[in-house]
Amino acid sequence: MLRAVMTCLLVVLAAPTVAHAAEPSPRSDAVARPPLVMTQAPAVEGAARQGKVLRAHPGRWTPTREETRYRWLRDGEPVRGARERRYRLGPLDVGARLRVEVRVRAEGHVWTIARSRPTRRIEHATGVRRRVTYSVATRGAITTSVAEFRRLAQETFEDARGWRAGGVQFRRVARGGHFTLVLAAASTVPSFSSTCSSTWSCRVGRYVIINQERWKHASPAWNGARRSLRDYRHMVVNHETGHWLGRGHVGCPPGGGPAPVMMQQSKGTGACRFNPWPLPWESGSRR
Repeated sequence: MLRAVMTCLLVVLAAPTVAHAAEPSPRSDAVARPPLVMTQAPAVEGAARQGKVLRAHPGRWTPTREETRYRWLRDGEPVRGARERRYRLGPLDVGARLRVEVRVRAEGHVWTIARSRPTRRIEHATGVRRRVTYSVATRGAITTSVAEFRRLAQETFEDARGWRAGGVQFRRVARGGHFTLVLAAASTVPSFSSTCSSTWSCRVGRYVIINQERWKHASPAWNGARRSLRDYRHMVVNHETGHWLGRGHVGCPPGGGPAPVMMQQSKGTGACRFNPWPLPWESGSRR
């Protein structure tokens, strides 16, 4: 026999999981209300691909459920605001596994909780159209972590919000490759070309050059907008790699909105908002 408690208790078991939440009893000697009994586990239906919609099946319960609530989980963590029966897969879901948590209740019973089995890993919306290899190099005195530079650059390339959205797949190799991503001390950036400045990052031929000072500190315009250093790093890698992919500079579109990643956001965005990722019309264009 379960003793009533004054707070909600959640017990998580193996997937698919079932638990119950005890509710406060109006009488201290009252018997706690029983949970519902699950006769068929909750399940998730739908294609595991970005842009597709997953649909939750609440399972079967005895007695019949009278109230049902949903919560979607990404790799075990709640997805903010995802509390409907249907869930549209977005860029942040790519590479993760989704499952749904179902809470059910009937008259005379406590809320009972169960989770579906996880989906397979969510795939990109666009298949691979172009495979690109790159290597990482440095120039000049480097005073920041090169390992972190390598890691964050690859995360940028793999992110479903980046050039991967257009079907470009990037793979780092030990040397050579189609292009070289360079972390360069500011004073050495002009050594690649007279068109490059020690103030900004640059692209020259096969070299995608990230200015170490910008990598470490972002830019005055970016910082003035209180955007994160991590987002600046995503932006500068996407911007300079975009030049290597054949994209030129663009301005803020009429009406503002998120700035194109090929806008020179380090210097400001005008009526646009700072944005580290290619817009759909940028990543979707074929070069």
